[in-house]
This record gives sequence, C-alpha cells and structure tokens, in this order.
Amino acid sequence: MRTETKILTAISVAAALGVTALAGASYAGHRGGGGLDFLDGGRFAMTATEIFAAVDADGDGELTQAEIDKLRNDRLAAHDANSDGSLNLDEFSGLWQETTRPLTVRAFQMLDTDGDGTVTRAEYDRPLAGIVERLDRNGDGRLSIREGWDDDDDDSRGRWWDDD
Repeated sequence: MRTETKILTAISVAAALGVTALAGASYAGHRGGGGLDFLDGGRFAMTATEIFAAVDADGDGELTQAEIDKLRNDRLAAHDANSDGSLNLDEFSGLWQETTRPLTVRAFQMLDTDGDGTVTRAEYDRPLAGIVERLDRNGDGRLSIREGWDDDDDDSRGRWWDDD
C-alpha cells in the first residue's frame, strides 16, 4: 500500500472514530471545561469520585481487589449471553455500550447546545463547519499531513492542532 493511501486510510479511520472528540476539541471552552480530559473537569470529565464510587460496592470509601473482581465478573456475566465465560463481538458490544454510556451522554449534551434534548442538524454540523478554514496554516484551503504532523515543518505558526 502506498504511503499516501496509508495516510488517507489512517485519517479516514481517525475521523470516523473521532468526530465526537474533534467536536469537543473544536468547542474547547464551550459550556465550561477545556478539553477531553476525563479526570480534570473537561467537558467529558468523569471525576475520580464518580469512577471510584462505581467500583466501591459497599460504599465504604475504599476499594478492595474483591470489589474490583466482583464488578468485572458481574459485568462479564451480564453480557455473556451464551454463558460460555467469554465475550464474542456482539456480547462485547453490549458491554462497551454500557461502559461508554456516560461519555455518549456527555458528547450528546455538548452537541445539544440549546439543551432541548435533540441534536439538530445545525448543532450536529456546527463543530466541524469551517474547520479547514480555522486550521489551515498555509492558506491553501486544505489540511495536510505536512501542516499538521511533520516535525520538520518550518512554518513558524506551528501545527493546526496547537490552536487553542
């Protein structure tokens, strides 16, 4: 596979998986918080207390290996539909969706700028609208690997992901 094809494939995969993350980065500072950090108060933050409380089954403020093992075993059992002690892709998908639900809710809330419980087309489009214009370092109307990722780039303006 040609280098250019590999790069384009990598960008496509990253874009498909990261639209929500890119939207969050694009709106840094919107609705408070400033990034995608899970533990420091960013928009998608899950506080250490929330994570800890989810595992602290007896609520005593301490985690034991038994609590961690119980949570892990209970979650596997809850999603192991055929009771074989393993998770196939469909079973794992359910576990993954359960695990990432808080992030999904936060991403939805970030996109739902008017808080009406619906992400309109305009709200969906807004984070990426004009992103090329905002991040284009050399003014050619395109984002390129050279502009964004090349360490040898002599452009004194820096890389497009360095924008605040």
